[in-house]
Amino acid sequence: MPQNSKVKIALFSGGSGNVRFINLINNLPNVELTILVNGYDDGKSTGEIRKYIPGILGPSDFRKNISHLIDKKNPNGKIFYSIFNYRFSKNINKRDFKSFLKLDQNNKIVKNLKIHDLSFQKFLIIRNYLNIFYQYYSNHSLLNLSDISLGNILIASSFLKNKKNFNKGLYDIQDLLEINNKVLNITKGENLFLNALLEDGTLIHNEEHLVQIPHKSRVDDIFLLKEKLSNTNIKFINSQTNKNKKNILNKYSIRPKLNEDVVNVIKSSDIIIYGPGTQFSSLFPSYITTGLRKLIEKSKAKKFLVTNIYLDNDIIKETVESIIHKFYYFFNKKNPKQNSKLIDYYLVNKFDQDDLNLLKKTNYLVYGKNKNYTLLDWEKGEGLHYPNWLAKKIFVLSNKASLSRKLGKSVVSIIIPCLNERHNIEKVLRKINDLKLVNFDLVIELIVVDGGSSDGSIEVIKKYKNIKFYSLSNVQKGQALKFGIEKCKGDIVVFFPSDNEYQVEDIEKVLAPIMLNQSNIVYGSRMIKCINLDDQLHAIYKNNVLGMLVSKYGGKLINLFILAFFNKSISDPFTTFKAFDANLLKSLDLRKNGFDMDFEIFVKLNRGKNFFLEVPVNFKPRTGSSKKKMTVREGLKCLFYLMFNKFIK
Repeated sequence: MPQNSKVKIALFSGGSGNVRFINLINNLPNVELTILVNGYDDGKSTGEIRKYIPGILGPSDFRKNISHLIDKKNPNGKIFYSIFNYRFSKNINKRDFKSFLKLDQNNKIVKNLKIHDLSFQKFLIIRNYLNIFYQYYSNHSLLNLSDISLGNILIASSFLKNKKNFNKGLYDIQDLLEINNKVLNITKGENLFLNALLEDGTLIHNEEHLVQIPHKSRVDDIFLLKEKLSNTNIKFINSQTNKNKKNILNKYSIRPKLNEDVVNVIKSSDIIIYGPGTQFSSLFPSYITTGLRKLIEKSKAKKFLVTNIYLDNDIIKETVESIIHKFYYFFNKKNPKQNSKLIDYYLVNKFDQDDLNLLKKTNYLVYGKNKNYTLLDWEKGEGLHYPNWLAKKIFVLSNKASLSRKLGKSVVSIIIPCLNERHNIEKVLRKINDLKLVNFDLVIELIVVDGGSSDGSIEVIKKYKNIKFYSLSNVQKGQALKFGIEKCKGDIVVFFPSDNEYQVEDIEKVLAPIMLNQSNIVYGSRMIKCINLDDQLHAIYKNNVLGMLVSKYGGKLINLFILAFFNKSISDPFTTFKAFDANLLKSLDLRKNGFDMDFEIFVKLNRGKNFFLEVPVNFKPRTGSSKKKMTVREGLKCLFYLMFNKFIK
């Protein structure tokens, strides 16, 4: 490969399925990545925008992918990333929203997002976009502001600025962000609406219901219509036989025209990847686009189909084999046969329930005839597509093996706050030193932050030379964790206690959902599948009856409150064993210093509608004279913080 040439990759993508893969590829110096997305999303924030501004495509999947390409290493990029991913609270009123659109310096949201810290040129452009939206908002019926995404508003503003040319608006937004790679709309910009018909005849008349609701039957077909179906039309279609339903929808279904810029991308691509994602909304509708099949067939690029990494609602009853069949169907409904010109390699995950060393085996298989690989849920090993492995496999099969050497290992930062744990910290450090993350190609960055130990803990810690050790004076747990977050370099951050209560071997268990792109936040729960909770709590707290009651019932009380007012259920809200996507964690402006910082993290992540996942972990009675057990006072502080942010903020 000539020194200055770049490997050109075209990636068919949805909203979230390719996040870690995109982040990996985006940082490679000799790769030019183009992400190809459709705009048929009409759920929640996107749906509100599409109803509010006639003719606009769903901006959310474009926003998500664009935000992944933002260079967060420079000051402007860091602010833009926060802006693009910010969601307005459910309680924002019209006055405060208008104040924000005017970029009033006293507006709380403007301050928190640090918009005035942008370079002057970028600030003026942002101000112009928001002014355009302000004018539209002032002259039209009210927008439902609840949970609306600021990134979607900016894309909508660019759409209005460019005389409702969606694709031109996307280009302008990306020029503003100065990103190296790009996101393209598959089509010329037709505003179409996705509908689906299940095999049992059930009509799904919007994209949100297709994705969000589990269905009893498999999806039979999808259709792109020029207008949303009215209640009258829905009633009429539902009165027909299943065969007539399909005929009616086919009659009015439209195949959109191909974006000319996509034509040029496909023609010049070295690698084409049909990425994982929500198949029937994010990917299959893209393949319907007129002219795309013939264009790809003529391409000399190596072509890869990656089966799904998550069991989405639309494919619960599908197998890998049926997904592959439908892949060909949507490319060519008239003749949906396997076509070597569309796919060179099928990257399929394999799982054997009895094989604990699964990932030591071959992780990617070339799909073979007469083989039926079933999609499994994550607890049983579904979706073993770790981005480094995926990229290396693709590069080798594409004769671009030299790129594999440029793929660095991902780093997990394990942050351990410590205070007077001489009897336990050495056991923890020794176990982590011996830890082998066999399932994932990870480098461990171990950070210990001591809060002012006086029992000899510091002397024990200093014996370990391969850790980053920071000794602070008289700091609380939250302060120690914040300091560790500031110093860490990892892609994933794990909070792990120093008291030897949790099992080091479970670290891989909390890492797995993040590595497999199933959640950005994972809590290690002591309460899931816990049989002898009373005995264990009694052993931990011994004669401290009040402490035991706080731990047992305080957690339940907090969880009930979280469920009632935040619509989340967390079985073990007081767990000190957690894992986070590092970028997500670092985007939070954490202020609390004690145990209540855990709940500050929860509140701020919940505002962004992030998905919290819990996995069962083991714990045992701690020994020694640790003074970091949860107290009644600390528990009340946590409860007050939750109430304050629910009812006052």
